[in-house]
Amino acid sequence: MPLVSPATSEAGILSLSFNQDNSCVAVATLEGIRIFGTDVRRVLYSYDVGAVSLVEMLFCTSLMAFVGAGEQPALTPRKLVLMNTTSQKVIKELTFPAAILAIKMNRRRLVVVLERKAYVYELDTLSQLRVLDTPPNPKGVCTLSSGTDPCYLGLPSSSTSGVMRIYDVMVDGGNVLCEINAHKGALACLAINHDSTMIASASLKGTIIQIHSLPQAQRTLKLRRGSTPATIHCLSFSPAGVDPPLLAAAGSHGTIHVFKLEDADKSPVMTVASAAAGVLSAVTGYVVNDMIDPVRSTVSVSLPCQGVPSICAVLNTANVEDDGDQEHDSQNSPVDPESDGVMLVVATADAFLYEYRISDFRSGDGPKAVRSGECRLLGTRKPR
Repeated sequence: MPLVSPATSEAGILSLSFNQDNSCVAVATLEGIRIFGTDVRRVLYSYDVGAVSLVEMLFCTSLMAFVGAGEQPALTPRKLVLMNTTSQKVIKELTFPAAILAIKMNRRRLVVVLERKAYVYELDTLSQLRVLDTPPNPKGVCTLSSGTDPCYLGLPSSSTSGVMRIYDVMVDGGNVLCEINAHKGALACLAINHDSTMIASASLKGTIIQIHSLPQAQRTLKLRRGSTPATIHCLSFSPAGVDPPLLAAAGSHGTIHVFKLEDADKSPVMTVASAAAGVLSAVTGYVVNDMIDPVRSTVSVSLPCQGVPSICAVLNTANVEDDGDQEHDSQNSPVDPESDGVMLVVATADAFLYEYRISDFRSGDGPKAVRSGECRLLGTRKPR
């Protein structure tokens, strides 16, 4: 999910979001748009159009979608602008009856989320496929598969409890695949992994993260972020090639938690407990999700900027080159976090990108996270 600043930061940032392969950070500011490359560690694109509230990229292509913050008449928060960044030409403008709260894209679908509706479009033609009604969703909570086979959209189906509905948006623009009772409280954050086999969720309380399998909708893991309530700003799965898979969670306490999802889909205990919890939930009408002790994070990182909203991503270290001239391929560079480590990158609302190398998963002392770099999202690399 994109991070929308609760108030304008000193850097003038209104929102932050990673693209689908986490190779770029899209920064919406009071001045316009900045695209920052996480591999080359510099600003790749600038567009001073005025105050922008949301930006979404399509991988590293020239297609970009953005929404104005309402500071200028031409940048109403009800209008979505699709633009070719190479030609600087507007492809299409779509106007909606209410403010746009979230944008999601992959190579086949565009999803625009309002407080009570989600619009699904065919990306190639920009024809509207379906309008999905939702309960009040003032934060625009949603998630969309980065791939298209399968291609799932996750949306809250309750404004008071943590129930989500998963749609297959490749079938009639959004047929219901399943509904999952994940939390007792309302949903705050959702994320689907790279091959659409898992969905992660957090509630407004933010102490527990649930992992469910897709399309089976079985709970496979229950993760403990902490015992003190916190706002979860971001959930991010590791990319293809990282084995075992990882999940990173960024919260309002200034700490990033990284969890190992080892054998998430192979635990007979969790499968049986998940089935039993589902039966009890159906019979009693209440969410039953406390039958298994939650898994603690494998490693956590305390950011130097406490209390600043942030988003995070796990990168395959084979893709992060010190030489910015090299290409990266997120699908063909396997890495074993048990031996080689991975890179955790964190983008903050005060315009910094922090890099952490995570290694020594097999060490008796536990894994280590070492800060290996620090960049200014709106400027140049800061020397260490």
